[in-house]
Amino acid sequence: MSMDDTASQATYHSRPDDDEGHESNQGGQPRKRQRVRLSCLECRRRKLSCDRGYPCQRCIKSGTPDRCTYETKSGMVMNASSGVPPAFAQLDSRRHGSETAVSTRDSDSGVIRDAAKDYDRIRRLELEVMHLKNQLNQHSNAVSSFDGSTVAASNSPLTHKDEIPHSPTDPEANDIACLAYAQNDKSELRFFRGKEFRTRYYGPHNATMAFLELRGLCPFMQETADEWLRPAAAHDMKDRKKRKEDREKAFLERDLDLEALLPPKALVDSLVEVYLEQFEQLHRIVHIPTLKREYSQFWEDTESRHAALTALILSMIAISNCIHTHDTLWFTGMVSNAHNTAVKWIEAVEKWQTRQSMKHRRLIHYQIACLLYLGKRVNIVKKKRFWTNSGSLIQDGISVGLHRDPSHMGGKISVYNQEMRRRIWATVQEFDMQASFDHGLPTLVSQLYYDVSPPRNLDDDDFDEETTELPPSKPAKEFTYSSYQNLARQSLPLRIELSRVLCGPPGDLDYEQVIRFTNDITREIDALPSWDTNGTNGQGGKRPLLAYTLLHIELRQYIIPLHQRFLKMRKTNPKYQYSEIIYYNAARDIVLLHDKLYEQGVRSLNFLREDALTTAVNLCKVTMLQPRGSTHMIMINSQHTVKLLQRCLAIKEDRLMRCGNNEPWGYSIMCAALGLLELHLGTKTAEQAKAASAERFVNLHYKLLSYQEPPVAAQASEPSRMPAISMEVPEGARSVAPLSFQGAFPNFPSSQGSGVDGAPTPVTWLPSAVDPSAQNLNPDFSMESLGLNLNELWGEAWDMLN
Repeated sequence: MSMDDTASQATYHSRPDDDEGHESNQGGQPRKRQRVRLSCLECRRRKLSCDRGYPCQRCIKSGTPDRCTYETKSGMVMNASSGVPPAFAQLDSRRHGSETAVSTRDSDSGVIRDAAKDYDRIRRLELEVMHLKNQLNQHSNAVSSFDGSTVAASNSPLTHKDEIPHSPTDPEANDIACLAYAQNDKSELRFFRGKEFRTRYYGPHNATMAFLELRGLCPFMQETADEWLRPAAAHDMKDRKKRKEDREKAFLERDLDLEALLPPKALVDSLVEVYLEQFEQLHRIVHIPTLKREYSQFWEDTESRHAALTALILSMIAISNCIHTHDTLWFTGMVSNAHNTAVKWIEAVEKWQTRQSMKHRRLIHYQIACLLYLGKRVNIVKKKRFWTNSGSLIQDGISVGLHRDPSHMGGKISVYNQEMRRRIWATVQEFDMQASFDHGLPTLVSQLYYDVSPPRNLDDDDFDEETTELPPSKPAKEFTYSSYQNLARQSLPLRIELSRVLCGPPGDLDYEQVIRFTNDITREIDALPSWDTNGTNGQGGKRPLLAYTLLHIELRQYIIPLHQRFLKMRKTNPKYQYSEIIYYNAARDIVLLHDKLYEQGVRSLNFLREDALTTAVNLCKVTMLQPRGSTHMIMINSQHTVKLLQRCLAIKEDRLMRCGNNEPWGYSIMCAALGLLELHLGTKTAEQAKAASAERFVNLHYKLLSYQEPPVAAQASEPSRMPAISMEVPEGARSVAPLSFQGAFPNFPSSQGSGVDGAPTPVTWLPSAVDPSAQNLNPDFSMESLGLNLNELWGEAWDMLN
């Protein structure tokens, strides 16, 4: 009982008219005074504070004013719903601040009666209003109570969370005690729990939905815990505040194993810059100003490093390690050391990530997950799992509620995190769409309802963590780092529909639908803005050509599978000639877009996608469907097609010279496709075409062998002979190759030294044609240890196609 209760009781019992105040027992000792219970019996039973009104506010808010009863000095129980009892008039008026007008020492009884009458009238009016509110709530919400029969518990004090302040000692009480839900115009309920990125999303069929619909359940459980479990020390044994402090402390701890993998700061700076300038203009994963600030602190104060930021940096530089032009480049077998290092970083971060709690993840954990997936795609790590891995990212995003607009959560998600949630969702959505197309499998997005808004067309400098209101999105013609994500959302419904159609039964797609879809794709392409794509626009390293290229490619790529099965029908039905032309133009345009990026030194799309391989095969296919000597547009343009295939090979070779030929089947297919096309066009005989394909394939391996990492002794004695990276083979590199093909390829014809009718010429790049004294052979060299059985390398593609 509070001090006010004690003071009130003492004043009440000290009145002269208190009959029991002067009574004595038989022994002459004064009897202990009996205190009158001033709080209502209902509040005393529930062990809650009472304002001692008639009825009290707590009983009114809980919808049970009829239960508000008081015990008199004589032991009688009086119901307070009818107003202030006469016996309590003086005490009530004094307790509510009417001592001036109504006092126990006031001799004017008429004033007391008037004040009590006015107070009683006000109380009756308040009670009547409360009853009307309860009836209105009962009619509109069909509120059920503990037993489902009355509205008694539905208006429990715990349901008025906004009127009851939460305990300052438990900052997470609001997150733990209740579930926030959103209701749209169609009365569709969805549940969110938590805040920022520590949220959980529950669909309409989840058991939590039933909990919330059973109104009164949560207040009943809370009140039961307050009355019965908490006094028995059986409620809430967890020290939530301490657990939160422990989690925060664990998050800020360093991971020395991850830090040991970091290269020197100068190299990390350049790798991070390559990532931000190329990949971050496509898939928005980090907020660049925030990252730069934390990155600067990371190197300035090494003691304050936390493991999550170290993992973020490692996963980021793993993406750009092979793209960045290093001062030196070595190969171990057919794989570059830059690729091996990137894979080592990815594996280390992935191992660290598996140890993190899924329940208490933050924004940085989802950023690391996206960067890891991006690193695996760029470095071709577990390629067969790209589709399942992108599906896992989608599932994680759905479980957090990224597919629903953050406005459903109200004030539980800051403006900054709302926009970052939209960006992360757009990123994983595009990951899933591309993996679905590459594997020819359905996408999870096509079966999902989502209402999240697209990321706004804003630069990162336009908002930060302190922003309370996002600025409006900039026009589409104004290029920003978020332009790709903002515009890609416009074509997403069409691409989802195309993915659903292409993965469905083939008989369901007739030619009229193909024409309609093609027109829709063309319309989306025409709606894309035309930025200044000639290099950067001089504003912070922005590359409009990068976003422009991807926006066009991800639409044009659907034209090829749409018309693929109608190509062969062209021989019997001339109406399918349109399919040949649109098919050829789509593949040609994709190559030209990639080639323009390649000329500017932008390699991100070449590492992210396999367009060089697929378009080379598609161009070869559609050209070979035309008979030799035909006057069809495709055959007239055949020499241009050969040049396009050669450009595809050059783009592919650039990637292999940076990563290594860890997937030789793709390059061998491209070499064979070019030879087959030259044979069909009659520019080479069958023998010459085969020899040219084999020469190109073997020549690539010679380039890789020229950069083999020398023995440790050779590195220590001749550090100056380390070859610098170059896309062209050094003049002396051929003499370093430790194998000879003279016995295996006698009179091997060179594609560069023989024409259509020319006789085979000696091959000048073979080791036998070079001075043997110039060779720097490794005595421990073993071709088998490097996996250089060229027949098997070429045969991998042959086995795959049979």
